[in-house]
Amino acid sequence: MKSLLKKFLPDLFYFYKHLGYRMIFLLLTSIFVGILDGLGLTMFLPLLELVADENATASSEKLGQLSFLLDGLELIGFQLTLNVVLLTMFGFFVFKGIATFFERYVRVVYQQYFIAKIRMEIIQALANYNYNAFVRADAGAIQNTMSGEVERVLQSFRTYSTILQQFVMILAYAGLAFLVSPEFAVLITIGGVLSNFLFSALYRKTKILSSELVGRNSAFQGYLIQVVAFFKYLKATATIQRYVRFLEKKVLDIEETNRKMGVLNSIMMGMREPMMIGVVVGVILIQINVLGGGLGTIILSLLFFYRALTSLTALQTSYNQFLGFSGSLVNMSDFVKDLKAHPTVSGKTPFHGIKNEISLRNIGFGYSENRPILKDINLKIGRNQSVAFVGESGSGKTTLMNIVTGLITPTSGECWIDDVKVSDLSIQSLQRRIGYITQDPVIFDDSVFNNVTLWEEKTEENLVRFHEALRKAHIDDFVSGLEGKEDSRLGNNGNSLSGGQKQRISIARELFKEVDFLFMDEATSALDSETERSIQQSIDELKGQYTIIIIAHRLSTIKNVDQVVFMDKGTIKNHGTFQDLVNKEIKFKEMVNLQEV
Repeated sequence: MKSLLKKFLPDLFYFYKHLGYRMIFLLLTSIFVGILDGLGLTMFLPLLELVADENATASSEKLGQLSFLLDGLELIGFQLTLNVVLLTMFGFFVFKGIATFFERYVRVVYQQYFIAKIRMEIIQALANYNYNAFVRADAGAIQNTMSGEVERVLQSFRTYSTILQQFVMILAYAGLAFLVSPEFAVLITIGGVLSNFLFSALYRKTKILSSELVGRNSAFQGYLIQVVAFFKYLKATATIQRYVRFLEKKVLDIEETNRKMGVLNSIMMGMREPMMIGVVVGVILIQINVLGGGLGTIILSLLFFYRALTSLTALQTSYNQFLGFSGSLVNMSDFVKDLKAHPTVSGKTPFHGIKNEISLRNIGFGYSENRPILKDINLKIGRNQSVAFVGESGSGKTTLMNIVTGLITPTSGECWIDDVKVSDLSIQSLQRRIGYITQDPVIFDDSVFNNVTLWEEKTEENLVRFHEALRKAHIDDFVSGLEGKEDSRLGNNGNSLSGGQKQRISIARELFKEVDFLFMDEATSALDSETERSIQQSIDELKGQYTIIIIAHRLSTIKNVDQVVFMDKGTIKNHGTFQDLVNKEIKFKEMVNLQEV
């Protein structure tokens, strides 16, 4: 069943995969609504008979296979008077109203369930996304898929659930019409199918435009991200207007695609009703002049098919709208599939802390075989040692740090912590014990407390740990001087803080986590000299308490580390104390002299 759905109805399979039995239940509620509506409409024929002649008695003969309705009323003792027929019809439509409310309510609940499941699926898949794959992914596509495309996928489900509902209603009305007059039902069905073929080319064109729209939206999101990232450069060089003109062209391209889709939809909306009425008129003429059908039976069948045609019109409208969103559905499916195809590789051994040393053994890494980034790296880092990686840009420092943190897996060799391979460790249990401080501090638009504790509960114990982390990062005096103290909001990316304050907040966060390792990637390079010295003092005070690994271009910040590792073209050229390297490594000595350390 699932394989057939996946092959012939991939869109239905996508929704069924996320909703399961709920899709079937949704269809059943629509069937129930259609049947109740049809039974209520059936009572119009005896009603017309009674209104035409108040002395007449309603007859079930013209109802075809639906005669059981009037026969049933007589069987339980009701005389088929105008009042009985009216009350029966009213009763059917009351129950239809209740069923419609229930069907709509269920649909809204399932819509929310569906989109929540989609969002959680994306979040979980992204959290488990392999870092190697992430750095090579299209940031604009990720941004667009996780924001705008999610909403479009929700719209696709709304329109698709309407399609299913209207399809079920069409079947219900067609079935009831067939019970009344099989010939009329068959003729109308043939006419409806033939008319639908005329719309096929328009449907295909809409689907192509939908996929084109997804691609253009993703590209536009990528360009928007870049204008924010490079705003300073664009303003300083007066090139922002050129970039704006480029963005405006992309906006016009997107709107042109939307316009084309709107034109196609307008054509279909304009053609649909005249075509349907033409089918009905033609079938009635054939039924009366050729097949000799009775007018009463035709009227009842026509009522059913008027409802069916209304549903068909709604179905075609919804289908065309769905095609406009179908590109997003394909994009979302491919996006999640790609995330899940590149999971974070993790072992199963829990990490309980470092006892002796980190050991890098014959480490090599490259994104392709012809372009190695690291070659034959061998190094030992003792517990609670401070180590600095230095070298020119492109020497492999950041890549080596990424391997030690478990962000990427070496293509050759192994990284060990004590007597366990990092590849055998549960990567999350290892990374929970890692403090990571970058050149651009991560500051959330939230309170100081939440920035440092990452949304821990404000218990007495956590408050003690929070203030201790502030004290160790030398930011406690600043926080206590804020109007809201730890509840003060820091603004978007910490816009209310100086560079040094941001960096101290990020250090406090890592210390609050109770880590074993502190990784610092150019942590002070964006700061002025005085602030840098102050931050460096804070780092020096942490020596011996954590295993500290530093990447630094400013050599003055690493004079006091236990070990300096000098890297060049992906290899370790030399390592030792700062003074050892000055004495035995010419390139390092030249760097020291250039920086006047």
